[in-house]
Parts: sequence; C-alpha cells; structure tokens
Amino acid sequence: MAYCYFNGGMVDENEVSLSIHNFGVHRGFGVFDFFRMRDGKYSFIQDHLDRFEKSQRFMDLSHIIEQDEIREAVDTLRDWNGYTDAGFKLMLLADGKDSDAELSPLFFILQSDLSNHESAPYASVILHEYVREYPQIKTISYFTSNMLHRKKAKAGAIDVIYHKDNLISEASRSNVFIVQGGVFKTPAENILEGITRKQVLEVASQVGSIEVTNVTIDDFFTADEIFICSTLKEICPIVEVDGNSVGSGKVGPLSRKINQLFQQKLMD
Repeated sequence: MAYCYFNGGMVDENEVSLSIHNFGVHRGFGVFDFFRMRDGKYSFIQDHLDRFEKSQRFMDLSHIIEQDEIREAVDTLRDWNGYTDAGFKLMLLADGKDSDAELSPLFFILQSDLSNHESAPYASVILHEYVREYPQIKTISYFTSNMLHRKKAKAGAIDVIYHKDNLISEASRSNVFIVQGGVFKTPAENILEGITRKQVLEVASQVGSIEVTNVTIDDFFTADEIFICSTLKEICPIVEVDGNSVGSGKVGPLSRKINQLFQQKLMD
C-alpha cells in the first residue's frame, strides 16, 4: 500500500476518487512539478517549489497552495511510505464550472519508489516541428509527445526534440545541450527552464565556455556532442538523431565530464 496527499490529507492511493466532472480533466487545465529524493535527501527541492508556485500563479486560480503546506505534506509522505529513493509529483488541476468567476485548485502529491531506477547511459532522439504552448510553465498537456509514441518506439528514441523556424528549443521532457568546439550551447527561447538545466549550467562553467543562445538545426546535426537533461534522465548523452550519428557515435568526453560533476553535486 502506498499513500498520497490528496486535497489536504493523507490517503491510500487505491481509495482516491476524482470527479468525472473535474474542470481540469475536461479542459486539460493543470500544472505539475516533479522532484527526487536520493538516500532520504531531497534534490533541489526549493527550485522545484519556486517553479511550481510560478506555474500556479500563471493559472490564476482562486488561491495558490503555499510552499509550507507542500513541504509538510512531502515530509509526511516520506515518513508514511518509507521510501529512501523516490520521486514526488506535485499535481494541481483547476476545479469548478465554466460559469464560475473563479476556479479553485485541486491539489495532490504522488510518491513513486525509485529504488530500482537507472538512468540511460546514452540514447537516441527524433526531431519534430513544434513549440509548446506556454513553454515557460510545466503544464499537464503532453498531447504532441504522446501522439508520437509509436514513432519514438519505432526509432528506439528516448525523447522528441522540438524545433520551429530552424531553431531547436527543447525535448518533450528534457532540456537540450550541444557541444561545438569545446563550447556548451543551450537554447534560450521557447523552453522550460529546467532545474537540472540550471545545475548543468553551473557545473559546465568549470569545464568550458557556455552560450545560452539560438541553436539551429544545422548546429544540432554538426555538433560534436549532444546531451539532454532532466530530473529522471539526469545527464543523458545523445549518440543518434533521426538515425544519424552524433560526432563519433559514442558518448563524448565533455558529456561524460558533465555527468561526473553533476553526480558529485547530487552528493553535496
């Protein structure tokens, strides 16, 4: 049995019920965030809470769920479920009717056991022309990514890289970095400013120059190295794009170095 936090209290996951009339479900109107706990220690939790608050305020509901409530609920979940390595998913759906002047937040937290989780040592990706609506917040809308699940599976791809007007933006669930001539480059626009991306920018400064700038499709295909990063993927080197090898087709030395520094940061 696993517990979750649902609308103000601790509940057995199997006993939670969500109305089929919920506004957020019907309209796809909701936001979320996800962070990890490693060896009983939360990873970058304040950054995640700040981003979740930003997403809540963007929705403009009747009120927000305060960070103190979230922290208390997270601590309680940690104690009740007893996981050492886990993921916490903060979910907020709008609740109410079309005719309501204000919509209310329906908030819950799911905790997942990640004791057996292993990040991929390397992977391939595919490209797709698309820019997320409101990329600056973490919405529950993954229609485009899910629509491409067959194409991803056929290509053996871990994720989809979005682009528009010849510019790379982000992956469907990750941020993107390329390495050209020893310089790290990551897109500046039409992205979710990922928490892992923030950490990578910090550790990359110890290794070489960094440019937060436009990254073209040509840059992407001629890069010496590519890696994507996220809470679950951590640092994932990309060795193939749309069936084309990246650089030597193997994990590059700077991607490997960034991963080492990131793992050290997790232990701090």
